[in-house]
Amino acid sequence: MCGIVGIVGRKNCIKEIISGLYALEYRGYDSSGLALIKNNKFEFSKNIGKISNLEKGVKKNKLSGNIVIAHTRWATHGRPSINNSHPFIKQNCALVHNGIIENYEDLIKYHSINKKNLKSDTDSEVIAEIYNKLLNHFNNPIEAIKSLNKKILGSFSFAFLVLGTKSIYVSRRGSPLVLGLGDDFNSVSSDALGLPDNTKEIIYLEENDIAQINESTISVFDHNSKSIKRERHKFIPKKGFKIKGNYKHFMEKEIFHQPISIEDTILNFADKKRKTVYLPKTNIKFNDFSNIILIACGTAYHSCMVAKYWLEAMTNLNVSIDIASEYRYRKSKISKRSLGVVVSQSGETMDTLKCLKKFKQKKIPTISIVNVLNSSISRLSDFILPTLAGPEIGVASTKAFTSQLSVLALFVLNIQQENGAINKLYFNSIFKIHDSINKILKKNDDYKKIAQTLADTKSIFYIGRGVMYPIALEGALKLKEITYKHCEGYAAGELKHGPLALIEKNIPVIVLAPSDENFLKLLSNIQEVKARGGRIIMITDKDGAKKAKKFCDHIIIIPKTNFFTSPIIYSLPIQLIAYYLAIFIGTDVDQPRNLAKSVTVE
Repeated sequence: MCGIVGIVGRKNCIKEIISGLYALEYRGYDSSGLALIKNNKFEFSKNIGKISNLEKGVKKNKLSGNIVIAHTRWATHGRPSINNSHPFIKQNCALVHNGIIENYEDLIKYHSINKKNLKSDTDSEVIAEIYNKLLNHFNNPIEAIKSLNKKILGSFSFAFLVLGTKSIYVSRRGSPLVLGLGDDFNSVSSDALGLPDNTKEIIYLEENDIAQINESTISVFDHNSKSIKRERHKFIPKKGFKIKGNYKHFMEKEIFHQPISIEDTILNFADKKRKTVYLPKTNIKFNDFSNIILIACGTAYHSCMVAKYWLEAMTNLNVSIDIASEYRYRKSKISKRSLGVVVSQSGETMDTLKCLKKFKQKKIPTISIVNVLNSSISRLSDFILPTLAGPEIGVASTKAFTSQLSVLALFVLNIQQENGAINKLYFNSIFKIHDSINKILKKNDDYKKIAQTLADTKSIFYIGRGVMYPIALEGALKLKEITYKHCEGYAAGELKHGPLALIEKNIPVIVLAPSDENFLKLLSNIQEVKARGGRIIMITDKDGAKKAKKFCDHIIIIPKTNFFTSPIIYSLPIQLIAYYLAIFIGTDVDQPRNLAKSVTVE
């Protein structure tokens, strides 16, 4: 949600700033803007809609500068408008802000701010007005930020320009910021993807850090304005992930990247010849626990639902799962023999991060499964299991989801391995996922045809049993996210407990039906749908197709799977159906309305 880019250099950096904003488009936004200092005056441009609108405005006004901050805004306080767009320009400072200031109204009273000076509906402008006042009081940008941060409740990452200086001043709490070091410039962004490609090293700011960024130096201070050193990391450019190449959308590119991303993740942790899982070294002994608590949001929550089925079937552990936004406020009793596992693509998901902190307060060991190393969640965790999906640009998660499933599968096998009883059938089958997915992707025309039949429907349903139930939920979520169609996912056995009332003539029901121990029960469920005029679209294997052919309107045959591999392999069809339906309808596939990639606010 929202994005920040800032550069201080020797040369005009407008081109790099715009490029950085484009790299952050995936986070979701509805307006954008930039501000710069030139001849000790602020110049700025703001626009509603796409970054291309801002780019045109910048060219029209011939803006150039070497000290620039910029922002993509996802509306929270106040609708998308020029007045509500960042940066906010005051007498002595300009501000861009990610996050939410929960007590902004109290801050107005505390700092005796004149409301007539506030032209927007945002919490962010309040901060700009307060900082402007504090600069007049302290005449020191670092001390002013220190004073500013003391009274704030909520999450933030700030980047300020201050007249009379040649620096960008930044600070963060609960919202990420990364600093970039180059040969003739230094920079800041809310995501490493937003940094210039010729960045050499990066620094991840910690909670409550304050930093001053000049063209040749970066100084970092703690919340008491004491100078501190933060670890530097080599910057690895990710140019390939920022461009679509021969694909029409990033989502399409990321769907078709899954044979590689899944195989990279599996081979990183498993040795086929030695029939062994190698997780990173840790002092955590999984056999010491009796309970596992899985926490996540959205798509990541669905991966945890699948993991619950695996863990219960393949280990002796008690397993509970929760949606992070609910769990963080529950008065749950946590046993000392519990292991906390959090899953997040970005590693910055606010609700999930708060749950991780709750685990830490309870003093139980924690594991994070993230796609971004050095993210806030990974840094706070005791043990990290990275997904090797690479940056995911499309808002609707695809390859990150299947990589999460892959890591969770290997995690379960590792627990079995510690118990001396790894399931060889399941272990061997994970190395065949690559080939199965390639076969599915080669038949993408089948999914285009199905998608066309869904274009005029008012409602769509997904059903499944066992490990297919979470995949049904994920299939429904994908359709909702990028097609804006009403779609619901259900455990097939729940149909007669209410949802059958919604089935009428030609309502499509997509059935996820590997030929397993649940298949005959599922046949009964689809006959219930068929008897009420529903249209059955079944995704199954050859054995399932033979048994169900007479009950189905459309059948898509995919490779044979098992209990362990089916959730990963059946994820591809649901992604393809959603993608091609969005194409036919004409929605914004990569940046669906009202959604953001990284949910860093509550």
